[in-house]
Amino acid sequence: MRDKSRFLFPFTVVAVGVALVVALVGFMEGVFMGMIDMTANLDSGHLRLVNKPFYDEEHLRPLDRALANQRETHDWLVKDSEVDWSPRIRWGAILDVPDEKGETRSQTPVVGMGLDLKSPNSREIERLRLKASLVEGELPKGFNEMLMGDQLAEVLGVSVGQSVTLLGQSFDGGMVADNYRVAGLVRFGVSAMDKKMVLIDLADAQNTFYLDDMVTDWLGYFPPSTELDDYEEVKRSMRMALADWAPPKDWAKDDVPIVLSIRDQQNIGAIMDKFRVIKGFVVGIFTFLMVLVLWNAGILSGIHRYGEMGLRLAFGEPHWKLIVSLAIEGLWIGILGSAAGSLLGGSFAWYLQEVGLNMGDSFAQSGLMINDVVRARVTVGGFIQGIVPGLFASVAGTLFASMAIFKRSEANLFRELEAG
Repeated sequence: MRDKSRFLFPFTVVAVGVALVVALVGFMEGVFMGMIDMTANLDSGHLRLVNKPFYDEEHLRPLDRALANQRETHDWLVKDSEVDWSPRIRWGAILDVPDEKGETRSQTPVVGMGLDLKSPNSREIERLRLKASLVEGELPKGFNEMLMGDQLAEVLGVSVGQSVTLLGQSFDGGMVADNYRVAGLVRFGVSAMDKKMVLIDLADAQNTFYLDDMVTDWLGYFPPSTELDDYEEVKRSMRMALADWAPPKDWAKDDVPIVLSIRDQQNIGAIMDKFRVIKGFVVGIFTFLMVLVLWNAGILSGIHRYGEMGLRLAFGEPHWKLIVSLAIEGLWIGILGSAAGSLLGGSFAWYLQEVGLNMGDSFAQSGLMINDVVRARVTVGGFIQGIVPGLFASVAGTLFASMAIFKRSEANLFRELEAG
């Protein structure tokens, strides 16, 4: 350990390399999972139970394909999975803004969502960060109150407290017209939602569109620490349980509920695959650089140790045993360097996970579904991806450098000892 060329330099290289890999993988995981969680919270859920006829024509918002028996469906979902399930109604309508005389001043088509906004134990307000996104007004508290995207309100000239009318189609195909009061304006940070999205309470949506005890979607949410592969495992188990479930009596004969994960929606599956490829390239590049640097460090160290090698070979120590001892040295350097690098990189990733990095100005015009505060994510997989290359690079670098011993005879090595 007193020899800087044998210990300090390779130890520093391994520690810095592992720290960079752990921190970078944690940051990439955090940014990517932030996008996944934001998309799940606002739109798709980590899991989704939906009627297949509704899903096939989702762009039309066919409310006649909603699933009945809200309470019975909820009881089955809670019984067969350890997921936090929330009912929602996706609807589309014409938003009519009246003037002082009560005549139409402006109209525009909007997409809306009905969700639980008034229950004291509802997690939807926290999930959609509505309090933080509220730019004016307050959250709905009374009957027939709505939240509107701030850009939509600006285009229509709507202010908080103003009354507007929703014109749409009911569950049974009839036309509905219902007045709502604009309780507050929200900014989601996603351009498409800020320009077209309207949120109303689930009970108000059921009353307006004649969807008594009916919802269009059940969205399931996992804890933040859940791995992506766990989504697919729960989805498969739910599909098996769904095949054996006797449907509620109020469901239509052609209702076919299906379970989807977030990977099956919004082209997220392809994005996940690309992310894993990119992450693999990043780890591979750092591993290659560490092996290259440690290889050269091993060669330089080996040159200074040729006399030692010659003496050990002269005493009868075989080549393979000598190389194994060097590999063990490299392994110990890799273990110590990986431990130090994991502590350093993990501390940095943990800080970004707890405190975060505010990048709202950078994402303001991007249209990405991502939080303004970017957070890393400390995972076991991130440490493995840093530690394994650190150990491999240290041992591989030592082994590559020690191959030069086979090219030199014991006499030459011993002469270098005498010359030294």
